[in-house]
Amino acid sequence: MPAVNPARLRFQMEDLLKSFSSPREFHRQLQKLFSLYANRALRFGESSRTKPLLPMYNLPQPVIRQLRLDLSAVIKEFPEDAINLADELWLDEYYEIKQTAIFVLGAIPIRNPEPILDRVEGWLSPALDSTLKKDILSSGVVSIQSAFPEIWESFIESLLSNDEQKIITLGVLGLTEGLKNPAYKNLPVIFRLISPLIQSPQPAFIHPLTALVDALAQRSPTETSFFLQQTLSLSGSKETARLVKGCLDSFPPDLRQGLRESLKR
Repeated sequence: MPAVNPARLRFQMEDLLKSFSSPREFHRQLQKLFSLYANRALRFGESSRTKPLLPMYNLPQPVIRQLRLDLSAVIKEFPEDAINLADELWLDEYYEIKQTAIFVLGAIPIRNPEPILDRVEGWLSPALDSTLKKDILSSGVVSIQSAFPEIWESFIESLLSNDEQKIITLGVLGLTEGLKNPAYKNLPVIFRLISPLIQSPQPAFIHPLTALVDALAQRSPTETSFFLQQTLSLSGSKETARLVKGCLDSFPPDLRQGLRESLKR
């Protein structure tokens, strides 16, 4: 793996972006560039337990940052070409190239969300690598969530309304990842969507719901505490109490005490 020379890297990116409107050629050139900077000696598990279970180039972060910076400008200028490029890159087996496809999808300035949503729904599945699922449900849908929040909410609601537990879990993950977008402010919708799940949570949902409540507590501890106290007053489920107990440390001391009192009732 060669050292990253910023001037050389910028030149390489300029050369790569010349093929932006030719998806197969861009894909081929991107593979060559990533292979040049790949750390082949690093194997899964050596640096992070949360790494994808996919082939990886293990690229230096400056390479990813420069690629995204340069891609963003071209995507805004040629959004239709960007859709075709995302389709092509998604076919690759390597994590970083699939991740680039997701980044491209989320960076497209959209007037019509349907082409983006079609890709999201086509790429997302319970069997997909867990890291890629998070990437799709965060950066992949960020343009829809910001520009068309009602459509994003309907998409999440469709996942949560599914009969299959693994699809419902994707919906919960989608809400958790969606909270990372500071432009999204409509927390009451999230509370409404998860209320049935939290009032009578199945064991399979405890872990993802706990992660979601922790994320909500980070965004708005007061609103989240009030929501949980209401939920405890409506639910006699032991699993609900267990879930709330597991989230107590995410709240400041005064709100934590209020939740503890609600748990005793």
